[in-house]
Amino acid sequence: MDQIQSIIDGFIDFEGQRLAETLTTAILVLAGVLAFIVGYVLSDLKYTVYIGLSGTVIAFLVVVPPWGIYKRNPLTYLPASGVQVQMVDGDADGGKEKEGKKVK
Repeated sequence: MDQIQSIIDGFIDFEGQRLAETLTTAILVLAGVLAFIVGYVLSDLKYTVYIGLSGTVIAFLVVVPPWGIYKRNPLTYLPASGVQVQMVDGDADGGKEKEGKKVK
């Protein structure tokens, strides 16, 4: 069940975001250039639109699902420590310091 949940949530790391952005840009630029060339050579706007839309769909399928290549560098957070926080409340208690709650 946890594996299904991690697939649906779609969390990717920062390096995965950079890779997804690079792939999106490359796919869309290549599809755009190819669409322009084919449309120009064949003198038909229909092929230009179809190739451009196909490139958009391919980019969508490559980038939007959280594939495993986007999760290779997960962040590791430090464990929370029991730090005490000093709070100063000057209005209600005349500037006396209070002991804060422990952060977990």
